[in-house]
Amino acid sequence: MSPEQLDEILSTMCEAGAEGAGGFRDLPEKARLTLYAAHNGVGLTVPEIEAIARKGLAVHARTGKGELYVVQLEDVFAACLDGKLKSKTERKAGFNS
Repeated sequence: MSPEQLDEILSTMCEAGAEGAGGFRDLPEKARLTLYAAHNGVGLTVPEIEAIARKGLAVHARTGKGELYVVQLEDVFAACLDGKLKSKTERKAGFNS
């Protein structure tokens, strides 16, 4: 994955300006990210990510269990977002007056 691709994923799912301590960007409440990486034919799935940071050519992913994964950006090939994304305009069900 290129740095630009990861930045696009982060801007899609993270709140604007949501960068916190250590450069981590928190996902919205009830949203979780899964990263898929592989190196020399060995796959790694990093599930239930609640905060993520790109530091140089590495991706630091923190899970809800307090685990910290560090993977090389070039080894990440896919990301899956589960839950609620940020939204510029949220509409509630019902009729507009």
